[in-house]
Amino acid sequence: MPGRLTRLHRINTVGTEGQPRPRLKPRGIPPALASRPVYSTDQPAEAARFGRDLLGPHSIRVTDRDQSQFQASLHAVLLRDVTLGYLDFGADVEVAVRQLTEDQLVIVPAVGTCTIEQAGTTAIGSPVRAIVPASNEPMILRFDATSPLVVLRVQRAALDVHLSRLVGHLLNQPLRFDLELDLSVGSASRWNFAVQMLHAELFDETSLLHSGVGVGQLEEFVMSALLYSQRSTYSEQLTGSVSAERRAVRLAVEFIEGNLARPMSVGEVAAAAGVSVRTLQAFFADDLQQTPSAFIRNRRLERVRADLADAPAGMTVTQVANRWGFTHLGRFSRTYSQRFGESPSQTLRS
Repeated sequence: MPGRLTRLHRINTVGTEGQPRPRLKPRGIPPALASRPVYSTDQPAEAARFGRDLLGPHSIRVTDRDQSQFQASLHAVLLRDVTLGYLDFGADVEVAVRQLTEDQLVIVPAVGTCTIEQAGTTAIGSPVRAIVPASNEPMILRFDATSPLVVLRVQRAALDVHLSRLVGHLLNQPLRFDLELDLSVGSASRWNFAVQMLHAELFDETSLLHSGVGVGQLEEFVMSALLYSQRSTYSEQLTGSVSAERRAVRLAVEFIEGNLARPMSVGEVAAAAGVSVRTLQAFFADDLQQTPSAFIRNRRLERVRADLADAPAGMTVTQVANRWGFTHLGRFSRTYSQRFGESPSQTLRS
């Protein structure tokens, strides 16, 4: 699927259609991103404008003695809900973000260190200590010429939906992470492995990811790794004891996720959760505000949408719909359009 992995829908690339100006001293760009330039500029104001969609509205002050060293560049790949980027300024800078985007960022210096100030707390980032700032809040970021940043961005809506599936209920408070993520401890192994896998899949042009297969699953793995590796307002619900009701919903959701591609009955789901059909329906109504059947249908629709968005040339709507159990195409198209506001063929052509 040539070009699909580089569609940066939410990063402002206006004015960057031309070939980015090459750096005099290219530095340590991860191989997976080396051929994915988004912008390059030697003007701080222009860099702040280009980077607005990644960080939110911000200003850049060059604090380097030799301000001529400033050369901002961003290399990035957008999958669907996850963006992997490499941000470099080539000089000592202070980035004052007036309000971070609503999406969740994870910031890791490729080398060296950076300092982040947010909500009265100062955190030091390094290759073994990631920074997970709170969304929609101001932030001051300082780093020097030797510390380019790897930035991973997860769209907030997708992260919230994924979290709600993991905890087995709709979110009842905002998701907020601790500011620092220690990558050297064993509990961070999930996160390290997820990022390594993402790099490997992006770098290998023959990977399933480049064929349009497994994008959603890989992104969900990255989101799960973050949620389970870093302490947040939902850590206790993810790892601690839960009520019998929440446990049943979680078991049901896990069973559904593992069997979406085959026919399944609500009775099977209830049996996997260890409760009766009537009890399962009551639990789903309380925690997810929908029936088990509606949950199954909605998850299959989401899988269809993901596959259509990343479909290789020659793939048809009928093939994708049938893969996820939708055999009545007229009814499927109406349901799909009501859910996503566009027809399946429009998603396929986008």
